[in-house]
Amino acid sequence: MMTKDVLITIKGLQMALDDSEGLEIMTNGTYYKKNGKHYVLYEEVLEDQKVSSMIKINAGKVEITKKGPARVQMMFEAGKKNTSIYATPFGQIEIGVYAEQIRVNETDDRLELNMQYDLEMNSEHVSDSQVSVTVVPR
Repeated sequence: MMTKDVLITIKGLQMALDDSEGLEIMTNGTYYKKNGKHYVLYEEVLEDQKVSSMIKINAGKVEITKKGPARVQMMFEAGKKNTSIYATPFGQIEIGVYAEQIRVNETDDRLELNMQYDLEMNSEHVSDSQVSVTVVPR
């Protein structure tokens, strides 16, 4: 059984036309499972301001919510395109995600989420992206 206090590793790769950019975040957070859904909560600091983030994983759907100076609620569903508004202090951006693949692997002491998706901003294709989230007891 996974503990409530967890270490979260998020690795992302965005492959744009002219560049590939990798990102890795390691942070402490909270994990719980309720009604068959996994919840991963953590905070990140963007430009000296805290952003509260939640990843909700539920049978083929992943929802990522960020609250703080920048706010967004993104839905990832395999084979479907979802759009949302990313509200920043500098204005709003329409974000579109088309999830090609969502894989979840759960063991007693580890949760892994891997997603491949196309990312659009204001209806323009920005990148082919991959993100992997690993959650382990702290």
